[in-house]
Amino acid sequence: MEEQLNFAPLGYLVMDQELKIIEMNRTMIEMSHLVSVPTHMHDLLTIASRVYFQTYFIPAIITHGAVSEMFLRLKGPDGPIPVLMNTRKRNELFECAFMQVPIRNEYENELLNAKREAEQISQATAEANSELQLLLDEVKYKQEELNIMNGRLREMTNTDVLTGLKNRRYLEEFLPGLIAESNLTLLIIDIDFFKRINDTFGHHAGDVVLKELAEVLTRTIGDDGFAARLGGEEFVAVLPIVELSEAQKIAEKIRFNVEMHDWPYQPITVSIGVASNSDCNSFPDLLNEADTALYNSKNAGRNRVSVSS
Repeated sequence: MEEQLNFAPLGYLVMDQELKIIEMNRTMIEMSHLVSVPTHMHDLLTIASRVYFQTYFIPAIITHGAVSEMFLRLKGPDGPIPVLMNTRKRNELFECAFMQVPIRNEYENELLNAKREAEQISQATAEANSELQLLLDEVKYKQEELNIMNGRLREMTNTDVLTGLKNRRYLEEFLPGLIAESNLTLLIIDIDFFKRINDTFGHHAGDVVLKELAEVLTRTIGDDGFAARLGGEEFVAVLPIVELSEAQKIAEKIRFNVEMHDWPYQPITVSIGVASNSDCNSFPDLLNEADTALYNSKNAGRNRVSVSS
């Protein structure tokens, strides 16, 4: 890498289509407080930014060949580092430039002040500039509207309509990459004797129970991970931790909170299976391990947590 680019006043990196980092300038290394160049783009990002990056960046770069001002948070020793990323696809590679947000804001304020002074000087051409700006704003608005619609469409395809949680399609898209790069634990949560609710009170009652369970899961898991609905009365919790003992504590907390919740029709309990990807290399394998642990809970009398051995 040329010395001028290596020490340019903004972060720069190049990655391939598998998001593996090929090269990175010195400014980017210093901005991220790194000792050496990481292997994969995900290694730079916080968990929340990794999820956002995975769901938005790839479709955007494939569709448009570029991504402008994507807000991300880099992992830093003293907390997340907010940056804006601009990316362009060239020669089957992704060239990315990063600017820290505070620096950019100061720069934008200077540009805004300069623009106001220029408008005062160029009063004679204000009307023509105004008409041109209106046209540019309309084009920008239409582009933003299209981006929002595309984002909503993708969100709809990855969201369970009833509970508002992520769905199985999202898990099948997102988790394989995360499993390959990170340590995580999967919990499968199944409502005990759910068919009795539908048979006794009707399917509307069953829907109410499913939505309330989604709320209980979301509150209990908090920042430790996220919940999703596999289908029917089965849910999962994805926890970015590998220690099964810690995951088991969270699973027990879920089981207890469900049992103690004030349910509208009848008391509800859940059975839970816990598995870590330390011995699994794929999402189906991890799901199967957790499912086996779930059946152990069912066979042992339900309303309990079992850990994959």
